[in-house]
Amino acid sequence: MKRKLLCFAFIVSCLVMGTAWGLDDPVGVPWGEWRFSGAFDGASEVLADKASAPGSLMRINAGSTAITQADNVVIVSETGPGDYLRVDIDDVMENGGGAYVNEYTMIFDVKAAQADWLPIYNTGSDNYNAADFWMNAEGALGSGSYSDAGVMPPNTWVRLVVVRMLEGGSWVRDVYVDGTLVFGDLGAEGGDGNSSLYTNAQEDEGQFTILSDSDATVYAGCELANFAFVSMALSAEAVADLSEFNEGGIFDVSSVGASKPLPDEEAVDVLRNATLSWNPGVLAGTHDVYFGEALADVSGATRSNPMGVQLVQGQAATSTDTGRLTFGQTYYWRVDEVNATPDHTIFSGEVWNFTVEPYSIQIPGATVTVTASSASNEFSIPDRTMDGSGLGEDDAHTISPEAMWFTATGDTDPWIQYGFDTVHKLDTMKVWNSNSSAEMAIGWGVKDVQIEYSADGQNWDVLTGATQLSRAPGLPTYNQYDEIDFGGAAARYVRLNIQSNWGGVLMSYSLSEVQFYSIPAAARTPEPASGSADVLPNAVVSWRTGRDAAQHTVYVGTDMDAVADGTAPSATSMTNSLDLSSQNLQLGETYYWRVDEVNEAQVPSVWAGPVWSLSTSAVLVVDDFESYRNNSPDRPFQTWLDGFGYSDDEFFSIGYGGNGTGAGVGHDIWSLSSPNFDETIMEGSITLEGSSQSMPFYYDNSGAASQTDRTWATSQDWTVGGAASLVLYFYGSEDNTGGPLFVEIN
Repeated sequence: MKRKLLCFAFIVSCLVMGTAWGLDDPVGVPWGEWRFSGAFDGASEVLADKASAPGSLMRINAGSTAITQADNVVIVSETGPGDYLRVDIDDVMENGGGAYVNEYTMIFDVKAAQADWLPIYNTGSDNYNAADFWMNAEGALGSGSYSDAGVMPPNTWVRLVVVRMLEGGSWVRDVYVDGTLVFGDLGAEGGDGNSSLYTNAQEDEGQFTILSDSDATVYAGCELANFAFVSMALSAEAVADLSEFNEGGIFDVSSVGASKPLPDEEAVDVLRNATLSWNPGVLAGTHDVYFGEALADVSGATRSNPMGVQLVQGQAATSTDTGRLTFGQTYYWRVDEVNATPDHTIFSGEVWNFTVEPYSIQIPGATVTVTASSASNEFSIPDRTMDGSGLGEDDAHTISPEAMWFTATGDTDPWIQYGFDTVHKLDTMKVWNSNSSAEMAIGWGVKDVQIEYSADGQNWDVLTGATQLSRAPGLPTYNQYDEIDFGGAAARYVRLNIQSNWGGVLMSYSLSEVQFYSIPAAARTPEPASGSADVLPNAVVSWRTGRDAAQHTVYVGTDMDAVADGTAPSATSMTNSLDLSSQNLQLGETYYWRVDEVNEAQVPSVWAGPVWSLSTSAVLVVDDFESYRNNSPDRPFQTWLDGFGYSDDEFFSIGYGGNGTGAGVGHDIWSLSSPNFDETIMEGSITLEGSSQSMPFYYDNSGAASQTDRTWATSQDWTVGGAASLVLYFYGSEDNTGGPLFVEIN
């Protein structure tokens, strides 16, 4: 049947979310790993270097030397038929609901000499010329049906992972190369079939062969650095953790141990109510968590000697609560991964650490405006007290006068004032007094002082309990600053009215450095970040809440001034987020937003936040066709239904028989040998600018008009942001006969 082709790309009125999928989290089971740094025993031919139970690996050389070793790899020559590697999986029990090993994972660190036929593995020890999994002459992987060509590049080390599992009575085989899923195959057989492995109870006593077989056929040569077997189906996430080939082996601490900690390793400014979470090791059944303030305790604790830092033991979940943490404290934590039945091996994890948010945060000096009654010269200006120019290691201040502020001589009303960019909830002020080399002789340093603060620059309050500053020694090791407590006072301005100096002779005064720390009462850290573009009009925005906020008033609008002064429309939120769909945002606009933190039980009751901005997308995407591939459930015809339909599998319990038209979605409607087959299911050459692929649509209108149909699981609102038009990009063959093209929306 002759079919014609169109390639589609949609840019229209509604976002389509991608489908995330994976198997259940892995649990600990018998596993084995063989590394070829050790030799094959001269008598038994069993490989010596073996990382774990179960079983053994041996080579069978049929009177030749086709299987050799060099440089920590095993070399399988393409000459020498009847030579192969045999794996004995001792003590592996049946699984998958049958009498055989129906679910398993095999991992190969392998380099094929060339694209040619190579049996990757056989499920029996004498299953010659009937390998259950192959590389073919095009470098594709599979058995019966194959992946795209070239997924096994010649003479290149790759990590090949084959996962077999029983889903809904049918076999699923997922094949990964360097962590990328290259082939997903649904077999017709159920459990205990040819694809199953024998246990010790069956005729072949738990044996299978890899990278060759006992047939007299000559196959392509290869090299193998590591091989591993696990009597379970590893999840896609677990395979991703094992994605990179390395000469040191497969199951190291990065794979069998916990990984990807949250909070991140050495994270700072972590919330006090942080939850610990991690990615489990590929063999983990349960987890032991150690948590504390002492590195030595967390590093050395065990089940038998928990040292007071064991947070949980034998927990199945991959997260745990820590309770309320201490401001500014650094915590250490470790997750030990524990295998499940039968061995319960414990893999001790790395020690991670994070630091909890401080009680207060330094106000950046660059945001502070400094004025004073006078300055002695163009170098010793008021800004020197705020720019950190004289501070070194351990907060020690230099003795150079050019890194300090000095008043003019004879200043009869000396003062210095600090203005912030907004009102702050002040915690403390640190003051390094004048520290010139002649300080102890002259005494420029401020002694008696009155400290005032104001929220508006008009109404001032005097800070009680702080009337005198300590004298500096005039030494480069000076780091004994005064720390003045503001007790959470709301202030935008702070003024030091100087009443005397430590010398008492010269009417000249000096300070070295001043730092302010504020309690974060206002909202901060917006998500998306301020200035973000292409934000959906119905997105959810969030922020880090201010300390002690009970609720939040959110202003949103296109007028920045109205948002800044609080006259823009507002909404109240009891959480640290707001759904913008409630604000009727339009496409292609710039919006400003501000969050005020509110707590009526405190004074002040409102802390106004900064003004942030975002720009909404100019268009909304119905489908950009970027996520489709030739693996279920991501094949395009499983979403965009055509006349051919699809079979049931582990993702689709009921197949689809087609829509009765001449439509065919995807290049794979052609046989692999057809010159029309482009080796990939999606179109990669005919695309929109900035896109990597489009959807092939073959049609035959000799009967009913060809069409492809898509149904969304939930109703779609294609009017979000004021969208009023639907755009379909298509590209047809030049020899197509003209005719109508339609889009029907129900």
